[in-house]
Amino acid sequence: MKKPAHTMMIGELAKRSGVTERALRHYETVGLMAPARTESGQRVYGEKDILRLQEIQLLKRAGFTLSAIRSMTKGKGPDARALLSTQLTVMQAEAARLGRAIEATSLALKAVDAGAPVDLSSLCQLIKQGEDHMSEEKWQKVWDKFYTDDEQAAWRDAKDAISGDQMQDYNARWMAVIARAEKLKGGDPASDAAQEVAREWNALVGVLTSINPDLSKSAGKLYNNMDAWPKDGPALPFSPDLWPFMQQACAIAKEREQKA
Repeated sequence: MKKPAHTMMIGELAKRSGVTERALRHYETVGLMAPARTESGQRVYGEKDILRLQEIQLLKRAGFTLSAIRSMTKGKGPDARALLSTQLTVMQAEAARLGRAIEATSLALKAVDAGAPVDLSSLCQLIKQGEDHMSEEKWQKVWDKFYTDDEQAAWRDAKDAISGDQMQDYNARWMAVIARAEKLKGGDPASDAAQEVAREWNALVGVLTSINPDLSKSAGKLYNNMDAWPKDGPALPFSPDLWPFMQQACAIAKEREQKA
């Protein structure tokens, strides 16, 4: 078939929607979309396909996995009015959150202009909001490059199972372990010092994989390909040569535990 009028090829849809071609192909693979094909085999997306894509993205933003979305949308066509109404609700909630942040920042600015004492806790919270937002955007570029939507959802669910205070402690422990490991890299991964760090490293990984054992299958995807991270992504959490060193050390630690 020839490309009908009022349709888009995959490249144009990706450019206009902001959804990558890789994601569009994945949605087709898992049965969420079924675009028509031209005689040469190229994908052709019409109005119903684009409405379905909008539905998928909205449900993803609401926290549903692709398998759940497939079950929810099976056997029914997308409803344009319902989708637009849902999107409006999501956008209004986001606007409300942004409005509160703007109000807090404005009040802090007025206080500074008036010469009032600065509330350091409030300022720190504002900084954290900005940093968290920027960090999440940068990390999302890495996640999108190496993980499927279902894998991302699995990691997100595992992290959500840890409370805020526990997650702060968890992140602090990671920073401490990485700092110690950086001093040992290039040495003997079987040394006592390296094995002590490896045991703690394995324990920290186990915090998440104990929640969902399937995470262990994809845990190394990010760090096996650090040289391929997006240039506008986040800063590397540790030096690239630390990863192979810790893989060796952790493997030795696990082997020793099994023999013990």
